[in-house]
This record gives sequence, C-alpha cells and structure tokens, in this order.
Amino acid sequence: MAKRVKHGTEQIKQKHYAEFQRQLALDRFRDEKPHLWLQHLRAMKLTEVQEELADECFPPGSCFLHANTVSTQQFCVKRVTGIDLDTCQITIEIYGDEELEPGIVVLPLESVEWFGFPAKAVPVGIHFEGFTGSAPRETKPKPETESQPTPEN
Repeated sequence: MAKRVKHGTEQIKQKHYAEFQRQLALDRFRDEKPHLWLQHLRAMKLTEVQEELADECFPPGSCFLHANTVSTQQFCVKRVTGIDLDTCQITIEIYGDEELEPGIVVLPLESVEWFGFPAKAVPVGIHFEGFTGSAPRETKPKPETESQPTPEN
C-alpha cells in the first residue's frame, strides 16, 4: 500500500513539474520572441476552439487560416496537430481544394496572420463586432433638467 501512495505522489509531482516546465518555456518564448507571441496566441485560440469539436477536427469548409506565404495564402483547416516553439512552426492538417491536395502543412509562426469561420460554421464562443460596417452606437446625452424657479408668495 505504501508503494502505491508513493507512486501516486511521484506521478503528481511529475505532472506539476511538467506544467512548471511548460510555463517556463512559454515565459521564455514570450520574452525572447515577442514578435511571435501574437501568432502563438492565435494558434492557441485555434486549438482551443478545435478541442470543443467532435473528434477535435473542423468540418470541411468551416475554418480557414490565412498565412503570409509565397504561393498559397489560405488553407482550409482540418485540425492543428502541433505548435513547436523551439522551431517557431505550426503543423496543420488541411482539407484539399482547387489548388492543394489534402495533407499536412508546416508553417512558420510568423506567417500566421488570421483565421476565420464562415457564419454559423462552428460554435466558436467568440463574439465578433465591427465586421458588418455598422456605425458604433451613439449615446445621446441626457437632457438637462432646468430648475424651475419656485413661485414666491
């Protein structure tokens, strides 16, 4: 019994140590490569949305990633399979289209510009505003109440 408790405690320690190491690596990456931190956050948001889906895969035509690359700029994302902060790359499984065969693409993080979802494609849990061209709401000033002089007797 004592071995089980010791073994379980060791697993917990290893788990916490691994999380600590992961956080240190993220902090170091943010400090050493601040110009790539935004792209890393974009990639992480994409994986967060992906984790909420069945089979952790985007349905065909439901997620597009735009990257600043020489030949192809837009990829129909099936799923993100990895983000490597050591090499500053993201690995994505993609659906095929008129230009690309289905498969795996490895992109430099610095080329990731944005990702998007067609309306009602997947429940992303993000509220977007400002994409319809509508003017911001104007707040009307409250009318000032004029103080009425009280009649004197």
